[in-house]
Amino acid sequence: IEIWKAVGMDLSRVEFRWASEEICKNPMDYWSRVIDVARTFNLPRVVRCSQIMGREETDDLSAAQIMYPCMQCADIFFLKADICQLGLDQRKVNMLAREYCDAKKIKPKPVILSHHMMMGLGEGQAKMRKSDPESAIFMEDSAADVKRKIKRAFCPPGIVKDNPILDYCRTIIFPSLGSLTV
Repeated sequence: IEIWKAVGMDLSRVEFRWASEEICKNPMDYWSRVIDVARTFNLPRVVRCSQIMGREETDDLSAAQIMYPCMQCADIFFLKADICQLGLDQRKVNMLAREYCDAKKIKPKPVILSHHMMMGLGEGQAKMRKSDPESAIFMEDSAADVKRKIKRAFCPPGIVKDNPILDYCRTIIFPSLGSLTV
């Protein structure tokens, strides 16, 4: 929500819904949709979405890990989302949702807005991880937390490739401010 506010969106005509609250109100509707998604696609198609959990298609997946893409796909329809704003790592499950629309003749298809995945702040971290709070800057972080995390981040002099601080600059600072003076 804070991201939409930050870009100046008029929130007076936007409804934000929490999936957990909606599912608890209508569990039969939700789980019926999850099962329908699961019945619509074969196992290899669902397994291709397993990267959303940091897994690879070749990993030994539990049944719960196989069901998760079906649940995430069902969320889109259960919440009646017109626009889905998710990271690029969610792209495969978003495409599953659009394929589900084709299979079930659902119109209109949800609009998918995929955004850049910010690198984790540690060396070799391709993306931030909620499970490692020190690898990410959160909207709720205090100014002191942000400063501490930035100071500890992987940013060796002269290294541009896979540098999380330069990723932040390229993605957030330069588009907004045009430059950064150190």
